[in-house]
Amino acid sequence: MIEKGLFVWYGYYNDYRKRIEMIKKAGFDGVMIWWEDEVGDWPIDRFEMVRCANEAELTVFNIHMAGTDDNLMWNPDNAVREEHLKPIMKTIEEISDLGYNNLVLHLCERGDVPDPDVPLLRSIEALLPYAERNHVTLSLENTWRSDYLEYVWQAFPGVKELGFCFDTSHANLRDQFFLLEKYNHLLSALHISDNDGAADRHWLPFDGDIDFTSKVLPFLKGKDVPFTMELFSDLKKYPDEQEFLCLAHQRISKLAEDMEKLGEKSDANMEKEKNDLFFPFSK
Repeated sequence: MIEKGLFVWYGYYNDYRKRIEMIKKAGFDGVMIWWEDEVGDWPIDRFEMVRCANEAELTVFNIHMAGTDDNLMWNPDNAVREEHLKPIMKTIEEISDLGYNNLVLHLCERGDVPDPDVPLLRSIEALLPYAERNHVTLSLENTWRSDYLEYVWQAFPGVKELGFCFDTSHANLRDQFFLLEKYNHLLSALHISDNDGAADRHWLPFDGDIDFTSKVLPFLKGKDVPFTMELFSDLKKYPDEQEFLCLAHQRISKLAEDMEKLGEKSDANMEKEKNDLFFPFSK
């Protein structure tokens, strides 16, 4: 059975505790958490976020590194880069202390950045000992530039602490579906959403034009990764929060069902091919 999850922020402004209750009520198995204290009308610290999820019996599938200037990851100035890495190292240690081992991380911000170079590798080299010591996978997300991901993975082949968070919406905007086919052996997290190919809408699956059946599901076969969504609701289209969450659960369940059917069909085809090979005259 494929587990199903949702990012804890999905577009409605209210108390985190209420969101957790509604996510659970909609039928989800777990959540993804942005690792930063929430402030404003309903303040809550990041550790309490985890406790609330645990109390609701929701699995925390992964933690997302809080927003920083991602382009500092490859800054040529060593001192600047080292300052950028400090909160990432702290986050690795904090989530490990809580028993979590999956941190989603960005390597760059915007597309108008230089080609990846050695400073990016130096940053990864600095993070890896923390990840290894704390048994945390760094799930590198496809954001603006595919070549940043490939540059790192090719420089550190076989390093188990380097995973892949595949974002379907980003892939649709930047022609990155090839990454899932080529690097699905590194897959450690999913950000599932839809868009119209014009902007990063974070729509519900099937509200946009992504062909999940041909571009996504075939490359998830055999992967033990929860189907988790990163959504931002269109409040005009979906004014009722609980109805939106129930619909979101229906949509991700449909994808999971399609995935299971695809697996069954593939297994049946393999069995037929095997029978044809060994018993060619049985018909």
